[in-house]
Amino acid sequence: MCNSAFGMSLFSSFNCRLIATLMVFACNVRLAQAGALVTPTGLVTGDQFRVIFVTPGKTDATSADIATYDAFVTAQASGATYNGVLVNWLAVGSTSSVDAINHIGTAAISGVYLNDGTTKVASSTRNIADGLWASFGGLLAQPTKDLSGQSYGGVFVWTGTNGIGTLYNTNAGGNFGLGSTSNGNGYYPEVRTEVGIVPGTTDHNWVEAGGISGVHPTTNTYQMYGISEVLTVVPEPSSLVCAGLGILVVALGRYSRKQKSVK
Repeated sequence: MCNSAFGMSLFSSFNCRLIATLMVFACNVRLAQAGALVTPTGLVTGDQFRVIFVTPGKTDATSADIATYDAFVTAQASGATYNGVLVNWLAVGSTSSVDAINHIGTAAISGVYLNDGTTKVASSTRNIADGLWASFGGLLAQPTKDLSGQSYGGVFVWTGTNGIGTLYNTNAGGNFGLGSTSNGNGYYPEVRTEVGIVPGTTDHNWVEAGGISGVHPTTNTYQMYGISEVLTVVPEPSSLVCAGLGILVVALGRYSRKQKSVK
């Protein structure tokens, strides 16, 4: 297609092979992007979504400052990016002064996903059926994986949060949010105990289980949930480069054929 009389010019067979190689590289570059978040299947340019994950590491719950936990989950995300841009992360948790539902926000989105490209955990971050904070119904899937795809079962996850996304309390009184020093009825800040313990559990127990099943001192170290900022689907750079190189090759072929016809 690209043979011409220009020898070592841009239209030489060598350069055509080089362009073809670059096309293959560009079209597959996404596979080589370590730490990159995946666009969920079915979403199109302009759609907005969020990613939720379980941290592989653990922390205590002694701080009453939600920023402490935001920093923890951010570090656990290990510099993850989306379309080449560093992603901001928030802890899914409540303290005495911050409710989780307000902390992470309830902006309209297409869904909350795991970073596997397919699993939709919730339809939204609101308190609605199949939302993240469903007071009735439940989640669409369990948030049981970290960003690399590692699954966790039978682990504790600090939340300080009840099933509707607000500060966890008990009938005994006192707040049991992250950083709490309350010890009413022997309870401490709420922990998530159901990850992988009960297969298929998608009700409020994903965040609200530990306070009714035992004492969990804030000095214990457990995992946490992190959730991304709202992300907007845009054409991937690799796709744009691939398309551009494809157009270039077609143009080169047409130009080469035109030069031959002139001769």
